[in-house]
Amino acid sequence: MTDLRPLHDWSGPPAVLSLWRPSAASMESAKRAPVSPVLPSYEQEQHLRAFRACEQRHEAMARLLVVVWEEPGRCDLRAMTHVVTEHLRRHDTYHSWFEELGGAIVRHVLTDPAAIQMEPSTLGEACAEDWQKHVMATPAPFAWDCFRFGILQRASGFTCFASIDHLHADATIIAFLMTEIRSAYRAVLDGERPLQLGSPGSYLDYCSSQRQRAAATTLADPEVSRWIAFLHRNGGRMPSFALPLGVLEDRYHAEYVHVDILEEAVMDAFESACHAAGARAIGGLLACAALTERELAGRSHYSVVTPTTTRRSPKAFRTSGWCVGVVPIDFDVQQRRFPELAFTAQRNFDERMSLAETPIELVLELAAGLPTVGSVASGGVMLSYMDVNVPPLSAQIAREWHQANGRVYINQGIAAQVAIWLFRTQRGLSLTAAYPANETARASMQRYVKAFAGACRRAADALVPTCLDVGRER
Repeated sequence: MTDLRPLHDWSGPPAVLSLWRPSAASMESAKRAPVSPVLPSYEQEQHLRAFRACEQRHEAMARLLVVVWEEPGRCDLRAMTHVVTEHLRRHDTYHSWFEELGGAIVRHVLTDPAAIQMEPSTLGEACAEDWQKHVMATPAPFAWDCFRFGILQRASGFTCFASIDHLHADATIIAFLMTEIRSAYRAVLDGERPLQLGSPGSYLDYCSSQRQRAAATTLADPEVSRWIAFLHRNGGRMPSFALPLGVLEDRYHAEYVHVDILEEAVMDAFESACHAAGARAIGGLLACAALTERELAGRSHYSVVTPTTTRRSPKAFRTSGWCVGVVPIDFDVQQRRFPELAFTAQRNFDERMSLAETPIELVLELAAGLPTVGSVASGGVMLSYMDVNVPPLSAQIAREWHQANGRVYINQGIAAQVAIWLFRTQRGLSLTAAYPANETARASMQRYVKAFAGACRRAADALVPTCLDVGRER
């Protein structure tokens, strides 16, 4: 997996832009798609309702996942048309669209995936700002065609991109998306079979299973009780960011910072320190976040939610869709040092992984009216960690990313929480953070990032100082 950057960070020389959209016949087929008994997943429903709330307030929503990569030569538009069309037919999440009926959100599903046909149009020379405007024009999530594919053709090669509304994709699958399209395109050009990635699963089946489990879930279930206890320890709300964020409403315009935290050799040393403490990288990073809050805000108790994939099989990891839950993390910090905190954080994470299968939205539905859960249990702070060694076909995907200079971008917009994404790449560890666009929050995030990077370096330095010396010489 590559790191995550704000969309406005993308730059490049002017190039000829071609864009793929569904044909008129495809749009008509989607319009006639019947209502399905399959409800949206909890992730999809929350996303759609958040979008509608932003729309009513005339606000932009941070909703797009944009994957970008490079290819040599001149793009064969006919071959790419076949590839992107087959991609949409292959993954059933793209066969759905949603509408509001009487306060409920219902799903429509195309009965024949073969009705999907993409068509290219060449729009002429575009600069970086023009490209960004076209990406931002990707239709909204209540539209069926809330996805776009395109290229920027130059004399030396072309840039490929896919802009997918979060409704149909998450960070785990976005790397696989690029690998699938890239492999299929090369195979069509060469007249060969594409890389055998295996058949995907069904996101519709995922949604059905999730809703079936939810229907059988009650307040008496241990996962719900543990979620409520976690909220109770945080005053009935999600965890809050440790530093001042200025004057906030429920939602706010976000800005982003992206920095490289640890170079490769230092990250290797950091992971060794985690292993020596009986933890993995996620446990060590949570420990460093706890140490950062203690240093900056004097907090003796650390609390955060961290997202994790709810994919549980190789086929699921080949399935486009939004399959993410959050794990509630909290533990005492006191005067403990990194090794003990890393071990505690890792045990906390491992023991609560099952809670990711119980959507927080479901918990709040069941807990409505309980005195231990406040009226607002959203927002707060999220810390996410991903590394390149994710299944399936980790080595192949990592190699594809490196060869194609793969990148992922998100658009700016309204957010309801401070979000911190940590990415382990071949270059080391990078951090992207979203926070309120005001001077107070900006200064707080700058302090946080500096202190967090220092905590990670100290953990690595304590175990393998020679590795740090090597890393700094590079």
